[in-house]
Amino acid sequence: MYIYKTIQYSLFSLVCLLLSPFVIAGQSNTIDSENYVQLQTANKETFSAYVAGPNNSRKAILLIHGWWGLTWDVKTWANEFSVKGYRVMAIDLYNNQIAKHPKKAKKLMKSVKQSIANEKYSAAINALSVPGRKIAILGRSYGGAQTLHAASVGKDKVSAAIIYYPYGKLITEKEKLTSIKAPVLGHFASDDFFLTPDKLDDFTSIIMDSSLKMTFKTHKAKHGFDKQNGQNYHEAAGELAMRRTYQFLSKHLN
Repeated sequence: MYIYKTIQYSLFSLVCLLLSPFVIAGQSNTIDSENYVQLQTANKETFSAYVAGPNNSRKAILLIHGWWGLTWDVKTWANEFSVKGYRVMAIDLYNNQIAKHPKKAKKLMKSVKQSIANEKYSAAINALSVPGRKIAILGRSYGGAQTLHAASVGKDKVSAAIIYYPYGKLITEKEKLTSIKAPVLGHFASDDFFLTPDKLDDFTSIIMDSSLKMTFKTHKAKHGFDKQNGQNYHEAAGELAMRRTYQFLSKHLN
């Protein structure tokens, strides 16, 4: 069973800015070839990933993009973690496609088969796995919801997972939640258009009834509160969430 709310197209004009990739004019979404790797799933399907940070780092992050795809802001986030010493891999679930309009984003998101996405997560985690290295998984919005799926796939290969205001299909089956071995930090928004307070309460109850160790942090803000160029940017909440993120990563990856 999944918690999932279908967003009607008539609402897209209201949520477009909330989920926007916030690409700054004049900056390209093209991935530089030297930071772009090709991976292969167990079923021989090839997919792309953006990588940043020292290859010999003992701490790594698998970054999962939001519903717009592997955009410039996702790569910027990867770079921000990389300068802190993390090896970061941001995988592409959309096969080199990027959405610029909500209708296209919805189509791309719905085209992702969870089984294939899970195979990509497994391949990416295997690629990041080297002796002595610990791995965290992190994502915002659609990527936040997918982070739980990736952690479920990674099992004991994953040392931590962090989700920001998840959007989309959340794992609620106890068996799958039990397969997540890593502790999870959840950043939620009190005024979220998708995971509303009542739905967050339901999700919290499901988690509390499972063996999953999740720390819930609800910020008095809206969906996308940590994106500086977003309409819902909340400086205090965004900075607090980032401090907690780095503290959580330091605790579980060092």
